[in-house]
Amino acid sequence: MIRKKVVCLIALGAIMISSCMPPALANAASSNLVGAGNLIRNSTFDSGVGLPWTQVETYPAHGEFDISDGKFNITVIKPDEARSKDTRWAIQFRHRGLVLEQGHTYDVSFTVTPTVDCKIYPKIGQQGDPYKEYWNNNWEPISLKANVPTTFNRTFRMNDATDKQCEFAFHLVGDCTGATLPYTVSFDNIYVKDPQFKGYEPPILEPTNAVRVNQVGYFTNLEKKATVVSSSTIPIAWRLLNSSNTVVKSGITTVFGKDSASGDKVHTIDFSDYKTEGTGYKLEVDSADVSPKESMKFKIGTDLYTQMKSDAIKYFYHNRSGIDIKMPYSGRADLARPAGHPSDVVSNAPGTWYNGNYTLDVTGGWYDAGDHGKYVVNGGISTWTMMNQYERALYNKQDMTKTPFGDNTINIPESGNGKPDILDESRWNLEALLKMQVPAGNELAGMVHHKAHDERWTALAVRPDQDPQKRFIQPPSTAATLNLAAIAAQGARTWKTYDNSFANKCLSAAEKAWDAAVAHPDIYAPLTGSVGGGNYGDDHVEDEFYWAACELYTTTGESKYLDYIKNSKYYLQMPTKLTGGEDKGVSGCFNWGNIQGLGTITLALVPNGLPKEDVNTARNNIKAAADTFIDIENKEGYGTPMSESPVSDTTSKGYPWGSNSTVANEAIVMAYANDFSGKTDSKYINGTARAMDYLLGCNANVQSYITGYGSNPLENPHHRFWSYQADNSFPKAPAGCMSGGPNSGLEDPWVKGSGWKPGVKPGAKCFMDNIESWSTNEITINWNAPFAWITSYMDDNGGTNISGSGIKGDLNSDSEVDSMDYIALQKYIMDPSNSNINTANADLNSDGKINTADLFALRKIITSN
Repeated sequence: MIRKKVVCLIALGAIMISSCMPPALANAASSNLVGAGNLIRNSTFDSGVGLPWTQVETYPAHGEFDISDGKFNITVIKPDEARSKDTRWAIQFRHRGLVLEQGHTYDVSFTVTPTVDCKIYPKIGQQGDPYKEYWNNNWEPISLKANVPTTFNRTFRMNDATDKQCEFAFHLVGDCTGATLPYTVSFDNIYVKDPQFKGYEPPILEPTNAVRVNQVGYFTNLEKKATVVSSSTIPIAWRLLNSSNTVVKSGITTVFGKDSASGDKVHTIDFSDYKTEGTGYKLEVDSADVSPKESMKFKIGTDLYTQMKSDAIKYFYHNRSGIDIKMPYSGRADLARPAGHPSDVVSNAPGTWYNGNYTLDVTGGWYDAGDHGKYVVNGGISTWTMMNQYERALYNKQDMTKTPFGDNTINIPESGNGKPDILDESRWNLEALLKMQVPAGNELAGMVHHKAHDERWTALAVRPDQDPQKRFIQPPSTAATLNLAAIAAQGARTWKTYDNSFANKCLSAAEKAWDAAVAHPDIYAPLTGSVGGGNYGDDHVEDEFYWAACELYTTTGESKYLDYIKNSKYYLQMPTKLTGGEDKGVSGCFNWGNIQGLGTITLALVPNGLPKEDVNTARNNIKAAADTFIDIENKEGYGTPMSESPVSDTTSKGYPWGSNSTVANEAIVMAYANDFSGKTDSKYINGTARAMDYLLGCNANVQSYITGYGSNPLENPHHRFWSYQADNSFPKAPAGCMSGGPNSGLEDPWVKGSGWKPGVKPGAKCFMDNIESWSTNEITINWNAPFAWITSYMDDNGGTNISGSGIKGDLNSDSEVDSMDYIALQKYIMDPSNSNINTANADLNSDGKINTADLFALRKIITSN
């Protein structure tokens, strides 16, 4: 049995916001209604849960909240400066999704306690324009005394027509603000009673299947592993059933024990040797602590990710700025929209240290995430990852006519122009980032502005062409300048064959950016204080210098770049922990703030002037990093290559913001290790596949973190346009979007309102598929880029036999077991470092060792053939 989740469920309080429930699910819910007689879904806060009550604010007003001692406590830190009746709403405490029925009588009551003398303005009315109020305190605020609990009771009749989109809101600032700041207002026992109200449908529980699997499927010839939640200290029986519910394989689990990241006690199922292709498979167990005791259904085959690859890459077209998104490219008519910011001409933001007196036309590019910002340091790694996917295929002699490397392969406006579609898509962003360079004749010419975004944060359900905010460009930074130097140098070599003029433009910009960064090596973007856009602060840029020098050297061969990279402490290295930018030792290989690993990949992949020994060192370091990630996979209950690490501070551990991108980036490193090992060691392709298993459902949340894929797919990512959950007139997200995933920081008000607290909730479970949860469920270009990369890689490489052959004894992967394999095994046993064999097929007696016993076994196989 598969029970479909509703993303508005808050587990602790079992609270459901009806406006978030899709109609089909609402109809499927149980008829046993709950909460009869009271419209408020959460009247007290004794459980520590605040939702569906939320605090909202409008800049410059600011407040914070906590839920403790059975109360929802809102601290007013900064009121709206006008302090007038018209700005009471600038900080609100509200509950949405109420239905007021014509002719019904409602009893309203609540208790409130402030720490200073102040006022509040309560009202029940429409939650959208024109915000008509059906009840209030005769249009007057209520006066409160410091530290005195006040219980308020009123009755009103709904004389207007029935309204299904109402809210109960308390306005807290403007002319209500107390004289002393900051101060706290605590709420409790809030009711809107109607004896005729029959109650709400009960919440539909999130999936809790005991057996967690890759909900899309497993490759025929790769490892197939699942995780079972069970506290049993002895192995338990499992069965694999096909689509006819026939048992086709069985066995017993391997006891893992407690998985630290999730808090779950788990076992592992390994059914790797089952290789019959088909759909509708599921695993079930005899004993487990949760129900149902079976997995969601999955496929076994060789073509698991073909469509997913295309969808993941199409994400970037959907997030283009400055161009109409339209059919047939959008795939669905409801995803079409007018061009966002078709003339994105911006001036320098007021109030910053930089006084450049000019405007820049930064029209085009990709929107960074759920908002409408454009950030060079995030755009840099995203654009590099897309172009690197092309370069990897090129230098690995792949079929360059296939999706997405050929023309006419991903259905974008540029398809059919004779150039690779993936380069066309990357160019859309690269060209916009080139426009962010400080023009000649100005102070800091050649430097690059850090970002461009709205003056203030916009609300959800805002189409980019209807963005009401002013937009500004933020000051230049050394990090942004080096990002442009790197991707422009990469763009110069990838485009040289197809558009020499554009390639020369890229190289000129890259060289100017490098020289400007060398002249201004310490202009850092601040770590805090941004409004209307993300900070992307970084006060450590040695990694950016190394990366840019690697890309420029690979493109130009010039000695000044070679000298720099050889003198860098990062030379040929691939990290397994990240310590720069906003990170304090998190598990990983690279992200937007730690990008030295990108330079090492380029040196290892793209032909350049380095000695062969140095190239091999880079490749071996990449393989060593992959070995580390595979070792982590084997030590984690859900097989993720990412371990818990410091988050936000040095005292607590968990998963970082955008943890799923960490998994995807680590999978890229494992994929390169597979390439650089000559695809002779199956552990690398299996490690890559297991990272995909985690992303697609084999995790503590039984969640496919990808829209459109799996039995329990992501549905409500944080996005301004794909805002169906917030406003049903907006579209749902397209397939192929990857959520940032579990984040132990739990920064957004939605997860805080659920009662979740950093350091208390297990890191692997710090996730909520809700559009409001921007700290766990946002989607971004720098997260989808590695997902697109690794999905494409697995589509091309996962469906083939491991190392070209899954035949025991076939050591040279020629699909034959013969004397050549015997000679190869002899050489390997004498000197493993001087032999290149398929080790997966060499352990003939399956004792975990490769020695003379396997040689005798191989001779027996050959002589018996």
